[in-house]
Amino acid sequence: MEIEYCWRVGKELPMLNEEEWAQLSPLLSDTVRKIKAYRAEHGCDIPTARANCDPRAVAKFEELTGHKNIGYDVMFYLRRSSYGPKCSSCGKLFRTPKAKLCASCGQKLESNA
Repeated sequence: MEIEYCWRVGKELPMLNEEEWAQLSPLLSDTVRKIKAYRAEHGCDIPTARANCDPRAVAKFEELTGHKNIGYDVMFYLRRSSYGPKCSSCGKLFRTPKAKLCASCGQKLESNA
């Protein structure tokens, strides 16, 4: 786990490596299914369904990172392999593994050494 800037959320958050993601991902998928089922059964909004669903994904994320109060929706963005290399100019991650330009500062990938 590394702390990196997440452009989707707009702040620094823990990015999970593949081993950590493999532990969290099934719990996260299961939670989403349970939230959808709870909403369908009770006709409620998303915050109500989240509050009444199994918190195992949140607990696992806290165990892996030490960070609390991270929403399920945000956790999906915190897989390190979904991003590119770190920019040598600004230090932020390229937005995707295929990105050729740092969206934050404009540094080109071929100049990123």
